[in-house]
Amino acid sequence: MTFPPLDQLLPHRQPMILLTRMVGVGTATGACEVKIGPDTLFYEGGGVAAYVGMEYMAQAVAAYSGYQRRRQGLPIEVGFLLGAPKFTSHCRAFLPGQTLRVEVAHVWGESQLARFECTITDAQTGALLQQAQLSVFKPENLLAFGRDATA
Repeated sequence: MTFPPLDQLLPHRQPMILLTRMVGVGTATGACEVKIGPDTLFYEGGGVAAYVGMEYMAQAVAAYSGYQRRRQGLPIEVGFLLGAPKFTSHCRAFLPGQTLRVEVAHVWGESQLARFECTITDAQTGALLQQAQLSVFKPENLLAFGRDATA
């Protein structure tokens, strides 16, 4: 199956699209890849720091959501990461030559609030590198969101 380029699924623009490509999608799941190399954004000192994995997971959630909305003929929406309870990392950095598989599963929520189970594994070995639950918020009206109620 071929998926649209990520700039058609994400509200992000280059250079802040950190994922390489979408590789899978289901009713409540999505999967993307990230290829790590010297040209990867945030590559420093021989790798990408593990904390960037949180953004890889958040972008994979956004890509899943963008794909589902695109399939329904709806525009891409902006969402916000609220938190990541139970984040666990089994690595200090993502290494050059690694291809990461970032998988997300929608486990709760239908409208403004949702939760996703997320994992990052080494695509070649299957080794679990990180896992987390991401809580996300998608405002119904982004333009009104954050405005002072008296304005």
